Amino acid sequence: MESNVWDTSGEPILSPNSSQDDAGCTTSATSPPSSRGSPPGLRVGFGNHATLSKEAVNFLSDLNNYVALGCLCFEDMIDNDLEPSSWQDIAQLPMLPRHDATPYAHVAKLVDAGWVRLQTCRSMLDRRFFIWRVYILPGDAGHRFIDRQNKKLWAALENLIADVDVSSGIWEGRYAPGSDCKFDCWARRDEGSLFYMFNKLPSPSPSVDTIEEKYAQEALEDLLDPASVLPGLKTVLYPYQRRSAGLMLQRESVAKLELDPRLEQRTAPDGSVYYYGARDLLFLRQPRYYEACRGGILAETMGLGKTVILLSTILATKDHPPKVPAQYSMPPTRSTVGGLADMTVSAINRKSIPWKVEFDRIKHATGNDMKGCIDRLERSPPCYYVPMEPQRWNRKTILPPPKKVTLASTTVIVVPRNLCKQWQSEIKKHVDDEALRVLVMEDLKRALPPPDELRTYDVVLFSRNRFEMEIRDGSDEQGRRILATQLVCRCPYIGATRTRDCRCIRGDDLYDSPLKHLHFKRLIIDEGHFFSNNNSTAVAVANKLVTADHRWVVSGTPAKDLLGVEVDMSVAENMWQKPESKDSREAVLEQRRAFNYKDDTAGAVKSLGSLASSFLKIRPWCASDTGERKADWDEYIYRHEDLRKRTYSGFSSCLRRTLEAMVVKTQPEDVEKDIELPPLSHEVVRLEPSLYDKLTANLFTLVLTANAVTSERTDADYLFHKNSAKARYQLISNLRQSAFFWTGFSEADVEASMKNSNGYLAKDSTSCTEEDRGLLTEMLGCADTTLASAGWKSMSRSHELGLFVDSWPAESAEHWAFDGTETPLLTGVTQLLEAQKHVNERAGTADPGEGLGGAGIRSLAPARYGTVKEQDRDKKKADKPLLTKAGIPTSSLNGEPVLRRRSSLSVQRVKLSPKKISQAFKVTKPQRKRSPRKGMTLTIKAEEGSSTSMTDASTPQTPSQPSKKRKWSEIEAADYAEDSPYLQGRIVGTTSAKLSYLISQIVKYYKDEKILVFYDGDNVAYYIAQVLEVLHIKHEIYAKSLAASLKSEYVVRFDQEAQDRVLLMDVKQAAFGLNLSSASRIYFVNPVCRPNIEAQAIKRAHRIGQTRKVFVETLVLKGTIEEKMLERARRMTRSEHMEAKVLEDDGGIREIIQSASLLPVSDEEQAGYGQMAPLEKAQQLWGRPGWRETIAGTRTAAQPSEKKKRPVVVLNDVTDPDEDAQLVYEGADDFGRSVRRRVLAFVDCTNPDEEDTYVDDDTDDEPMLNRWRRSSQGVSTAFSATGKMRGGLDVVMPVFAPAERLAPSWSPLSSPILLEEHREVPPQVAGRPFSFSQIPNADGPTETPFGKRTADVLQDILRRL
Repeated sequence: MESNVWDTSGEPILSPNSSQDDAGCTTSATSPPSSRGSPPGLRVGFGNHATLSKEAVNFLSDLNNYVALGCLCFEDMIDNDLEPSSWQDIAQLPMLPRHDATPYAHVAKLVDAGWVRLQTCRSMLDRRFFIWRVYILPGDAGHRFIDRQNKKLWAALENLIADVDVSSGIWEGRYAPGSDCKFDCWARRDEGSLFYMFNKLPSPSPSVDTIEEKYAQEALEDLLDPASVLPGLKTVLYPYQRRSAGLMLQRESVAKLELDPRLEQRTAPDGSVYYYGARDLLFLRQPRYYEACRGGILAETMGLGKTVILLSTILATKDHPPKVPAQYSMPPTRSTVGGLADMTVSAINRKSIPWKVEFDRIKHATGNDMKGCIDRLERSPPCYYVPMEPQRWNRKTILPPPKKVTLASTTVIVVPRNLCKQWQSEIKKHVDDEALRVLVMEDLKRALPPPDELRTYDVVLFSRNRFEMEIRDGSDEQGRRILATQLVCRCPYIGATRTRDCRCIRGDDLYDSPLKHLHFKRLIIDEGHFFSNNNSTAVAVANKLVTADHRWVVSGTPAKDLLGVEVDMSVAENMWQKPESKDSREAVLEQRRAFNYKDDTAGAVKSLGSLASSFLKIRPWCASDTGERKADWDEYIYRHEDLRKRTYSGFSSCLRRTLEAMVVKTQPEDVEKDIELPPLSHEVVRLEPSLYDKLTANLFTLVLTANAVTSERTDADYLFHKNSAKARYQLISNLRQSAFFWTGFSEADVEASMKNSNGYLAKDSTSCTEEDRGLLTEMLGCADTTLASAGWKSMSRSHELGLFVDSWPAESAEHWAFDGTETPLLTGVTQLLEAQKHVNERAGTADPGEGLGGAGIRSLAPARYGTVKEQDRDKKKADKPLLTKAGIPTSSLNGEPVLRRRSSLSVQRVKLSPKKISQAFKVTKPQRKRSPRKGMTLTIKAEEGSSTSMTDASTPQTPSQPSKKRKWSEIEAADYAEDSPYLQGRIVGTTSAKLSYLISQIVKYYKDEKILVFYDGDNVAYYIAQVLEVLHIKHEIYAKSLAASLKSEYVVRFDQEAQDRVLLMDVKQAAFGLNLSSASRIYFVNPVCRPNIEAQAIKRAHRIGQTRKVFVETLVLKGTIEEKMLERARRMTRSEHMEAKVLEDDGGIREIIQSASLLPVSDEEQAGYGQMAPLEKAQQLWGRPGWRETIAGTRTAAQPSEKKKRPVVVLNDVTDPDEDAQLVYEGADDFGRSVRRRVLAFVDCTNPDEEDTYVDDDTDDEPMLNRWRRSSQGVSTAFSATGKMRGGLDVVMPVFAPAERLAPSWSPLSSPILLEEHREVPPQVAGRPFSFSQIPNADGPTETPFGKRTADVLQDILRRL
């Protein structure tokens, strides 16, 4: 500064208490080497000094109560010839005008208020400059004497400290221009992004010496000792797992204080230490501490064994009860003097001593089970009492009794529902059977046991949705709760009485959760990043009902996009380095080291703050019980270079210290010292597209080009206009899925787009360039090629994926061909399944393919003529335009085409939830085939497991028609003849290049390795599943829409059962804690183009437990938009990926799509074998291994069907008493069109002793007989106890009203023999009386094989009709 400071007479007021040294210099009483204290009576310049007490003056005069902040330097422009002087106290500064904003004015105000003390001296190096030492009163001193609420003084202090120099040389009096070192008034900057900090956290390094409690210390020794075997644990822990579990145990066992993360420890120029809170402008002489987190986040990288780390921690502290809270530790007063045993039990419980551990040692050493002591302790479990406050205070308030809380050494684990089965499997895998008592709470209808029983379990495993159901606590079945103010009953009176029909809520009706009556050892949340939502039900249950000493969140990704560097690395992006090497990790870390405002101010960092404040309850981020408010996360973890607003200039040291206090994570290099995972190979496989791949790709190119040209790339009609984002996203999503297979375009769509384009080209008033005109004309020519393809049109109508078959039997080939070509024959995969089943079911007969042609005609009807549903749908949409925007078919902007779904053989063993599962994966109840309306079906039971179906004359039958169900022994004996032409049928290719390659790979490896296929789009999974079904390869589909219980079951079954070889998984479901280490081959059907999603999917298999080399392949079509998008995605930086909310938002991706070009189609590709994508090896169609199991359903000789059969009623035929007959009535139209199928009940007439009507109540359908009883007029309702009608008839049948009587007709109740011999009703029979004792024949009446009694009964039925 260029101004000197003067008092009113021209000089500053110095302290009178000064002395001269030997050289004649004046030395302050407080300057070194003299004492810092000033003598009593020193007049320090306070505005209110006259009112200060002696104690206040003494306090403020002592510089030991102040913090040495730094120096202010002034240049003396008048007299610079003076010799340097020693330090002198400045007692008072003259006050300048009120609005003066100079540093001098700020100092004057602060000195006058007692906030600041000053000392002055000339610089020893440059005599022109004065130096002022600035001492500041810390915030933890002088509150009795100094007012700290003055906002003007805070503003003055803010302006002052920005000009203070903190260098030690100037403090000693050596100032020279240019040697400034200003005080940093903002939070200390911590270089690095959140990703960098997270991946640079130090590895766990627990120490036994830090634990004082005996039993916890012994448990930690057992965990850390490599030679020690933890009791109950089957698995041998890796060293890094021992250290992680040890650090968890150390944090749980050691109660320590940690410095408030908002404070920074700084060193004053005089060497003393003080603490500074930058955001609050707070100076403290003494540190401020908070209790350290007793839980935290277990953030080990996915696949490194977080589950076994948790289980080892639980086993190490088994039977260690939680601690009684200090405020409730006083034991209750006994009514009588307690005995020694009572006092011992009380002391053990109060101090939470794990007595079970000690008694186990005594038993092991001496054999004494100490049963008496154990019984005494178990009868008096440790507990404490919490005083309860009434809901409302008034004059008549009665204090409620205190709530009893019992200590339980139980660990509560909450997991996603789809991982519940996997957790159970992991517990069985790693823990001895009797080591832990585990209660699984997955069933939503299962109630929690009472607290006394619940506390006996070591682990309570909750699914998250079952855990959330405990929010019902305090409410009744209707969800009502008792209000704080109880209202007067206003329920209506009962009749004319004065008694109310009270429906008010009562205390006895409220649900009382057992969770709130126990104090648990720990609460663990698997995949706990979901608990960052403060408003979630699960967080509310955890905070309101669960009391636990320790809270843990378990997740390899504790916040969105916050991954370990080894997971975040994309192998494809680092092919120039050794995968997973230290150099590659360091390179990735350096790339993401810098603080990024967009990435580091939202998402992950906010989620961590929510976890710390709402669930983990870490101080100061959560409110305290004493009323201290929680600290604002965003205020303190960033360096804000303004006290009044947030500038987000980087992270402060507060964030790093908070992360180190709550995160447990091992550095990759430390893991590699202990374990080496099998190698990982990742390859992008580029495939030549098939004809139909090219046709589909060219149709999308036509749509994009037609839209760009006809809209002239302007207005909202243009797909890449800012207002067309939704349509663009959907179209590009369909485009990416079409690289596998697509049938969303119809002939009408293509024709409409062509018509629109031709109309535009015919106009004269367009601004179309010659280049665009030529491009659009070329596209239209390609569309003509597509419409000329009979195979494409058939697949478009039926939405079927095409397969090519060689050596199809010539007599039926034309009926199964999509395009009329038989070499090779193109047909749909659904049709191929039907043909395969048709022939396999008839294996062992003279001609297994009999009727195959007719089956083909029926099966290909949708492909040739369309379905009735589609025709109805087209009629409904007739008023809607085929095109939306300019040249874009409406169907291209819809989702995937709806396929005709059918149940998969691989999932028929389980029942799916129809409410939560999409149609693509719904297992429907098998429906029996309906016979003609006027016919009756009679099923004659032969041997067990087989039957013969007979119909009346209206249904033609063939003698070789097989039974609907065959006994396994018969199926096992049946086989094809060696020279059967059906054994020559081969599947040689498909219409999808990706499918052909994928199926070839699966067939090659599935017997020796398990295979994981990631897909994007339900139709893709459905097509793959159908082809695997043709090949009889066991598989499962892990879809987003699948019920959570089935997801969990599929994962466990795929991981453990040998017969499940292939798992098809939606790539979006691959990041939720799944363990699929049994799979060693991974295929991405479509490129993911998002490195983090791809890396997490790969980690499902490349993890601990993997014993094979893992091969990963991403399938891409050469020369397509898909390939260019993948290359662009690999070149994108992480910030570009983050900026693009969806991949299509990236400018490079948009440019690729806008410049799409046609794929050339040659003449050779349009006929014969050139159309298909060939399989690596042709696959047998009929009689391939495993065909017997497919026609027998899911039943085998060793596994009889557990599915409950539809109950039927048996009518015994008197012609053969050993043969039972099943009678099913199909004439639903005669008795109400809403009835689909009914079962009749008949009397067994062959046995006179059995005259009762048998009605099977086990069926889900209402018996037709009951319906007739209700609907018919005049029916008799008086039945005897045996079920007979009045009049003694043996058959209970309805009596129709006159208007409902039917004309005589041929009776459907015909014998099997008559059905075979008399297929048609003689016309002369109609209209004249008919007798069941004689059947008209061409040669005259013939005696029926019915018994007389049966004939009489049937005759009576006919008379009634």
